[in-house]
Amino acid sequence: MPIFGAHLSISSGYDELFASADRIDCEAVQIFAKNQRQWESAPLAVSSTAVFKNSRKESNVKYMNVHSSYLLNLVTMNDEIYNKSISSLIDDMKRASILGIEDTVVHPGSHLGAGDTLGILRISEAINFIFSKEKQGNILLETTAGQGTSIGWKFDHLRDIISKVKQKDRIFVCYDTCHTFAAGYDIRTKSDYEKTMNEFDKIVGFSKLKLFHINDSKNEFNTRKDRHEFLGRGYIGIDAFGYLVNDSRFENTPMILEVPGEAEDFKKEIQNLKRLMKKK
Repeated sequence: MPIFGAHLSISSGYDELFASADRIDCEAVQIFAKNQRQWESAPLAVSSTAVFKNSRKESNVKYMNVHSSYLLNLVTMNDEIYNKSISSLIDDMKRASILGIEDTVVHPGSHLGAGDTLGILRISEAINFIFSKEKQGNILLETTAGQGTSIGWKFDHLRDIISKVKQKDRIFVCYDTCHTFAAGYDIRTKSDYEKTMNEFDKIVGFSKLKLFHINDSKNEFNTRKDRHEFLGRGYIGIDAFGYLVNDSRFENTPMILEVPGEAEDFKKEIQNLKRLMKKK
């Protein structure tokens, strides 16, 4: 059975984070390890780290990951932003390591007109540098919706980035259902679902798929627009998520909700995902 969960806020403290996770039957949790809207943040307090670790031990949470700042752009040719992005991601990975979290998800970024080839080279060089400085943890490249000049909306982009990363055992993919749908990868029918998943496996490989972000889409197919919606209320539709949660290839893969709403909304969505599971 997949490990279902959601992105939860840490604003009320780590005790409440895990209490909330247990209350809504959330076994996978994604968090921001710092303010995602600022370049600089105060270091983690030792007391907070202790609370986090003790609270996690007492909870039912099986998997956690950190989501990096939205400010990051590891593809840009602007050296100031590029270097800030590298430093910020190293900081996120350090925080994750301190908290005992292995995976950090990152949106690759936008090349702003420099072209896909240079953008892919740029982010690959950044990841190699980051891994040389931060010896622990993994980076998960998130599939993007293809807005503007972003990198990561084609499976080929992900393959080409991974091919240039030296420590391949530390680089993976986070598959966002809304983003890939917006980018032109359909999963609404069983045949389209199988076609898309087989294409991912052929180009990138399931061995590199470590996490799903489970979101419906407010926008129609192949619009290159990133707007998340509750499951079954958007243009993807509920059937697609039934195909996903019953796919034996992803039986133990974490699936994290990033739909609008609060904890109680996530609880209903997790219940919906479980109802889609077929009894064996």
